Amino acid sequence: MDAFTSSRRIAWVCAGVEVYGLRAAILNLAGGLRARGWRPQIISLAHGPFADECDELGFDNLTVGLEPPPKITGTLTDRAMIFKDLLAYRKRAVKQIRLALGGEKPDAVHFLQPNLVPVAGALARSLGVPCFWEMPNYVGDNYPLGANKILLRAMCKRYNVQPLSNSAFTASTLGKGMVTPIVFHLGVDADRFNPDIVIPFTRAEVGIPEDAVTLGVLARICTSKGQHIVLEAALALEQELGVPLHLIVLGGPTNAPEAQRLIDIADRFNRPHALHMFGEVADPERYYGLIDIPVNARIDPEPFGLSVVEAMMMRKPVLVHASGGPAETVTDGTTGWHVNAPSVEAFKDGIRRAVNDRGRWPLMGEAARTDALEKYSLESMTSRYERIVTRKLAA
Repeated sequence: MDAFTSSRRIAWVCAGVEVYGLRAAILNLAGGLRARGWRPQIISLAHGPFADECDELGFDNLTVGLEPPPKITGTLTDRAMIFKDLLAYRKRAVKQIRLALGGEKPDAVHFLQPNLVPVAGALARSLGVPCFWEMPNYVGDNYPLGANKILLRAMCKRYNVQPLSNSAFTASTLGKGMVTPIVFHLGVDADRFNPDIVIPFTRAEVGIPEDAVTLGVLARICTSKGQHIVLEAALALEQELGVPLHLIVLGGPTNAPEAQRLIDIADRFNRPHALHMFGEVADPERYYGLIDIPVNARIDPEPFGLSVVEAMMMRKPVLVHASGGPAETVTDGTTGWHVNAPSVEAFKDGIRRAVNDRGRWPLMGEAARTDALEKYSLESMTSRYERIVTRKLAA
């Protein structure tokens, strides 16, 4: 690594209150670059738990002292007014960030949330440095004539923002013209999610029968994540398959109406002990010892699906609703199984197929980890980012 590379500083513009996937995406990439000698800097627009965590982790963290940027939601009229507020916020934010930087200039600016396109883009243009938008989600179709997509592409063009999409599917939702996203798959820690060194929980510890086939959904408990579909499909298949099927749910809140819906489904089949809700956990890697078939059942298209790749790293073939990112990361019949619709009948077909493939689980699991190590590790993600930034800076 040359001296110029090791001294490069990438500034992440963040709201300061990031949680879940946004938090992980920022810390994973920034941490990977820091380990290679880069100088990641976190610019938190507002003070919040995420900004505090960045301080605790030893990142160069600037807290600007503004409120979080406005999010564009509501009716079309509401969105127009909020966007107007966002443009006013942009001016204040760029001024405050420039003051906080104190004359120092990063080599590039990086951000994730779409409402930060005008903020981070204007900051990068004022500094004369490249700007990268790591797209965490797909761009929706809830505007007439795709007006939101046109606006986002126009702002990217105006501010010279390079979109980085977490899947080819996510890239396609931005639309065509003015800018072209680069597909930039996310990565997971191959050492943390390493089945050869993780000490797993045992079934005896949590009360799961040894002869059960277990499915696992690692996601927030809500309708869009499809836990109810998986549970109903599994319990409806038990008699046909002649094996007890259990569902493990990692995620919360366990006191929400959707969690009660899961309990009601299990009760309706007279199988209350087939449902295991552990809530939000800090060590999901240990629970894969309990799970035979990890499942991603998100009803709408999943932009990427980090839990899918984590499962692959843990040497598990994955059953996925093949819409969005999981259709790209999981190879049907090799590293998992595709389900063509988010319905009970479709998932019954998928679960039946997966259980009948029981003899191939070890081979498929090996293929899944091999694929994940090659394409979706933190190391491979960081290397891809280095190449992208280096090319942009050279240009």
